[in-house]
Amino acid sequence: MGSSEQGDTCDSASGPSGDIVDRIEREVLSRRAFLAGVGLGSISGVGATVTLTRMDTGFQSLATLAGGATTPLDTRYYLPAVDADGAGLVVETTFKFAAGDGELFVNLNGIELRHDLQRALDEAKQTATRLTGRSLADIAIHVSFVSPESDTLALQGKSWEAGLTVALIAGLRQQPLSSETLITGIVDDNGHLLPVGGIEAKARSARAFGATELVVPSGADSGGTIEGVRLTPVESVSDVLDRLF
Repeated sequence: MGSSEQGDTCDSASGPSGDIVDRIEREVLSRRAFLAGVGLGSISGVGATVTLTRMDTGFQSLATLAGGATTPLDTRYYLPAVDADGAGLVVETTFKFAAGDGELFVNLNGIELRHDLQRALDEAKQTATRLTGRSLADIAIHVSFVSPESDTLALQGKSWEAGLTVALIAGLRQQPLSSETLITGIVDDNGHLLPVGGIEAKARSARAFGATELVVPSGADSGGTIEGVRLTPVESVSDVLDRLF
């Protein structure tokens, strides 16, 4: 941990021994300042930046002590979808993070990404940023979608938005995601999940994939089980995070 400027207030003897004492005192003061900052919720000082943001699930540390913000964790997740013929399928999605200027790169890998899915990805980024309080201005996000079919797959709709949002938040919080629980739903500006279609087809594809639970928006005709997959209705993204983390 870097030294704090508060150490300048301490008097000590001159010479090599005094220099050592000065360094020790500055280190102690720096640590005390850090602990006080944690208690208050945030602290920033020389060579260290810590931000703690309160969410429904409690305080989440979004930065390291030395060197500023953490690099988000590369995340793989699986999104249930329905193709143009109404058949359900599960699409592998990978988020990789690198230093950048807020760019968003998309690798389609055999998937035709239509305008509404592009909007879902952009809105997922905005929602994840808002819920975590973590700026992505210094991060480049590389998103890869992998089609489970050999031919180019055309998908439409915004039902991936909830899953994309959760995957981004998992990366920011450096927490892994289980593939046993999949998610479908549109996210509004307040973080609530809006109803989507194709629940039965998505549940069947989730079961074939190996998942045991499909999280769906509450208020829809959902609940119980379909094809051996438990349907769990939730109100918001925060509810999803409570279940997964």
